[in-house]
Amino acid sequence: MNLFYSLLNKISPAIKILIVSFIILSFNSTAKSTTTTITVQSNFFSPSNVSVSVGDTVKWQWLNGSHTTTCDGVFSGTTLPPGAAPWNSPMNSGSTVFIYPVTVPGTYNYVCLPHSPGMAGTIVASSSGGGILFTENFDYPAGDSIGAHGWNWNTGTTNTIFVKSPGLTFPNYSLSGIGNACHLRNNGNDTYKQMASADSTGSLYLSFMVKVDSARLPGDYFIALLPATSTTLYTPRFYAKDSLGGLAFGVSKSTAGAGGITYTSGNYSLGTTYLIVIKYTFNPGTNDDAINVFVLSAAVPSVEPATPTIGPVTGTATDNAIGRVALRQGSAANAPTLDIDGIQVSKSWSSITTSIGNLTSVPERFTLSQNYPNPFNPNTTISFILKERGFADLTVYNSLGMKVENLISENMIQGIYNFNFNGSNLNSGVYFYKLTFTNSKGIEFIDTKKLILVK
Repeated sequence: MNLFYSLLNKISPAIKILIVSFIILSFNSTAKSTTTTITVQSNFFSPSNVSVSVGDTVKWQWLNGSHTTTCDGVFSGTTLPPGAAPWNSPMNSGSTVFIYPVTVPGTYNYVCLPHSPGMAGTIVASSSGGGILFTENFDYPAGDSIGAHGWNWNTGTTNTIFVKSPGLTFPNYSLSGIGNACHLRNNGNDTYKQMASADSTGSLYLSFMVKVDSARLPGDYFIALLPATSTTLYTPRFYAKDSLGGLAFGVSKSTAGAGGITYTSGNYSLGTTYLIVIKYTFNPGTNDDAINVFVLSAAVPSVEPATPTIGPVTGTATDNAIGRVALRQGSAANAPTLDIDGIQVSKSWSSITTSIGNLTSVPERFTLSQNYPNPFNPNTTISFILKERGFADLTVYNSLGMKVENLISENMIQGIYNFNFNGSNLNSGVYFYKLTFTNSKGIEFIDTKKLILVK
């Protein structure tokens, strides 16, 4: 405990937005996102105007002087897109690097506070990239209705959908083992939750863990995507049905009559957790968007497989922008009962997996990064780098040094990791997260950082 408090005393009170971008490398591939570096010196940013994509990061590197990089939409000369996180970081000899993850497309105008308006810059972010548009870990108390946590009912609160303990896990999945799960029954109630923004370009990757308890014939869909203002135009729809006492998964672009349902050829097992990745590709023509499905039973591969389990699947339904995630409980005659967890909608395969896998080079150092966003309400991301294999423990404490939640306690390989922390059950205040890593020789790396929950 003395060591814990000694580490707390070393933490700077300045609130910074800092994150290590999520990078997936393999022998035959390159990083899925890029970092753009801007130098800060002699009262100017260089380059002053940059173009990036959602999922990229922007890095400011101090060279000399005393400056800031500031974009809050309030200070004169600053603008940022709706929903984007503001930032205000000093740039001096004591704070030489600031890294900002781009999660929202649009134009960002930023300045140096002491030297504006002459010292200013612009970032133009396109929607292509690896941005995460939706995350749901059901990190709520078991027994809660998901209607109390942002999900909206289509047909009233009858046959409510509940949170169930424990949550699901899957090797190398970025949302594995966070919070609880959601239990879907076969008693008829639909619900939806809004994505951070609607999208109609490139591809969307809908990923989730699922464990089916029972399935029936002819089967029914239990998860789908929706346009941002619709409760009926489900596309794509993902199904589970009985298959000789086992399980088959299927997908349709819309209704069965608008293109049919395509099912897996092999059987899957009841009571087993699978990771499903549904890739929805927006094509430029009319009514020609395409769907590919990957059903994974082993660890998530670092790059997208060349051959999908199902697909490509098309249909005659009208193409629409996507803006909602929907869950569905069908009828007792057709629908499965199951647990679903770790639902994510993103713009790239790289956001699905947590670790680096086959590295072209081993990380040079251990790093525990500042959580982002900070302050947060109620979700924030904690990132860290492991340079070798060993046992990692990531724990959150309150200001009195009492354990609040253990996020990780397991053997892990070298790599770059992102983990979600949900503070919905906590009061506003200052908390701390501590990473303890022990390698095979018993050598430890310990670091602690502060996070602030504001409700």
